[in-house]
Amino acid sequence: MRLLGESSRALCVAAGAGLAVDALHAAGVRDVTGVDLVDFPPLVRRADAHNLPFFDGAFDVALCDDPGAVTGALFPSRFAAELERTVRRGGAIVIAVERRFGFSTVAGLFRKSRVVEVRNATLDGSIVNIVILRSNNRTKTKPH
Repeated sequence: MRLLGESSRALCVAAGAGLAVDALHAAGVRDVTGVDLVDFPPLVRRADAHNLPFFDGAFDVALCDDPGAVTGALFPSRFAAELERTVRRGGAIVIAVERRFGFSTVAGLFRKSRVVEVRNATLDGSIVNIVILRSNNRTKTKPH
């Protein structure tokens, strides 16, 4: 399943130092925005994932490769809702979650998306689940 092309708009949430942002740029994706609670210029700017400063449907793909970010968020359902809000209808949300959280737990957080694939992966030496969802978001584009 191909999720990104060079003309895709990608959002990396809980991006840390921006390794995923840098990797997407290296893979040819030109428009990548990285956000986290702390700035890490030039790759990552400060933004709260519970209240993202982007238009509805602004991105083709939202990515969160921090396995504890969604399930460990202060308000996991709000975190999930913000990812869904910022991804266009038909776009993808790709999140890493700790293995102890089943994909059904994650699927329950994302109410406007459907799980299309779950993969096992190793990130920083830990085995995680990569959950890929497709957005069914029907909101109109407007500033948040």
